[in-house]
Amino acid sequence: MTDAQGRIVLVNREIERLFGYSREEILGKSVDVLVPERFRGAHPAFRAGYVNAPEVRAMGTGRDLFGLRKDGTEVPVEIGLTPVGTEEGLFILSSIVDISSRKRAEARFKVAVESSPNGMVMIDGTGLIVLVNREVERMFGYPRDELLGQTIELLVPSRFREKHPAYRTSYFDDPRARLMGAGRELFGVRKDGSEIPVEIGLNPIETEEGIFVLGSIVDISARKQAEGQHRLLEEQLRQAQKMEAVGTLAGGIAHDFNNILGAIFGYAELIRDNTEDEQARTDSRELLKAAYRGKQLVERILTFSRRQEIVRRPLALDNVLTEAIKLLRATLPAAIEIKFQPHGEVPKVLADSTCVHHVLMNLCANSAYAMPAGGTLVISVDPFYIRDSIARARPDLHEGTYAVLSVTDTGTGMDAGTQARVFEPFFTTKAIGQGTGLGLAMVHGIMQTHDGAVELESDLGKGTTVRCLFPAISTEAEIEIATDPEYPRGHGEHILVVDDEPSLVHVSERRLTALGYKVTTETNSVQALARFQEDPSQFDLVLADYSMPQLSGIELARAVVALRPDIPIAMLTGFTDGLSAGEAEAVGVRQLLKKPVTSRDLACAMKDLLERH
Repeated sequence: MTDAQGRIVLVNREIERLFGYSREEILGKSVDVLVPERFRGAHPAFRAGYVNAPEVRAMGTGRDLFGLRKDGTEVPVEIGLTPVGTEEGLFILSSIVDISSRKRAEARFKVAVESSPNGMVMIDGTGLIVLVNREVERMFGYPRDELLGQTIELLVPSRFREKHPAYRTSYFDDPRARLMGAGRELFGVRKDGSEIPVEIGLNPIETEEGIFVLGSIVDISARKQAEGQHRLLEEQLRQAQKMEAVGTLAGGIAHDFNNILGAIFGYAELIRDNTEDEQARTDSRELLKAAYRGKQLVERILTFSRRQEIVRRPLALDNVLTEAIKLLRATLPAAIEIKFQPHGEVPKVLADSTCVHHVLMNLCANSAYAMPAGGTLVISVDPFYIRDSIARARPDLHEGTYAVLSVTDTGTGMDAGTQARVFEPFFTTKAIGQGTGLGLAMVHGIMQTHDGAVELESDLGKGTTVRCLFPAISTEAEIEIATDPEYPRGHGEHILVVDDEPSLVHVSERRLTALGYKVTTETNSVQALARFQEDPSQFDLVLADYSMPQLSGIELARAVVALRPDIPIAMLTGFTDGLSAGEAEAVGVRQLLKKPVTSRDLACAMKDLLERH
């Protein structure tokens, strides 16, 4: 206790312990003796001001205070003041607490906060920022003095700012620790206005001044980017798995359907070649056309699943498209006007003509669907030079000349969401039963196979343009046009035909017999081998199916060659997946024939093999 002049009139034992003085040493001394010298000059004025307006002052109010011990060391303190009026005048009772432990704890807390790899920000009950660390400064781009004293909404994006005070109030009404990652996605806004995705953990801290909330903030931009890349890789994996499943399905379809088509081709040709009835011959020709379309369908499926061999030759796109458009006109509604705009100086490309047909047919079929009431379909082909600056931004392109096939319609167009998925397998906007969703995916796959690219532009209500870019070649090689030779015939050579499909065995027997060959047939490969073992010299050629139960065509060929190495073997297959020409030749197979085969294919293959033998 001090009097109005600041002289010490009373101390207790705690003062003696705290400051190191005995009470005899300080009684009657000015209280300034307990004030550090750096504050001593201003202290009398503060004391006089208090005496002139005495009031109770609670501990902890005002600035940081320090006391001076007898040994010259300073001690942080909190001081509460109570004026006491007596007959002798005004006295002031000071309650002094050593807060060294608290200050050390606060220092440790600040060091921990400052050195945290996470952003740390503390707010009071009104939402004002009272503490930040360096990571918050770095993360949000504000210096510390621009954050302290501001509301936390400064760091909240404007689209969430209006509702944030209500969330904050709700939290202070029921404060509890909240782990990072709990709740909805959160975002912060930097000083430059850019947003960053964040995770925030909250911890309420109770103090004498009330509840504060310490928020731990982590910038998860890198994680979000990695998650996006991971999702993309997962999607690519699912796509690859989907394509693998489609390929497996396609192989099975090709095998079974080609067997059916083989029988249709065979019997239709037999009818055509063995009747004088003109109507029957006409009907058989129509049947062969239908079977040929079925063969093309299988080829399209196998091309899409990458199980059909693509033969690329130098082509002039103008010529190929002219032929394709003739077929296209018959398949599109009359209400759709087709305009073909060829270019006289388009360079040749290295492409498979069947694939080019497929590309055009699929693009035009989609355009026709987008123009149910009719419209205009413009097909053009133009030269285009890709500069290096464009190629660097497009890994699917390189600098050089391209021939660009463009298909433009005046249809309904597509929104951005549809455009983003339009090349996905099985994605379709058509009603059930009206489309498979394979068309544009097949176009994309064909263009990748041809080292090209596909571009799409579309606006709702304004139509769509699809451009297919084929790399140009410099060669001036002419396009080879195959001519159909006359049926070459046999001279009684003995052929062993082996196929597990009875109808194909029967039609092959009739075809080969009509061509002048002696034929022995088997539908069981094990029995066929047994018959061959009885007298290997009786046969001049073996024609076997690749895929058969018990003993496959390859296993049969290997066993036959072991008995008679010089015998020529031809093998029929629906697709060549898993069987290369080199592997076939290694086991004695001299020629691979793709199903379904025509009589001409069969006649030429048999004659060629026997002549070589």
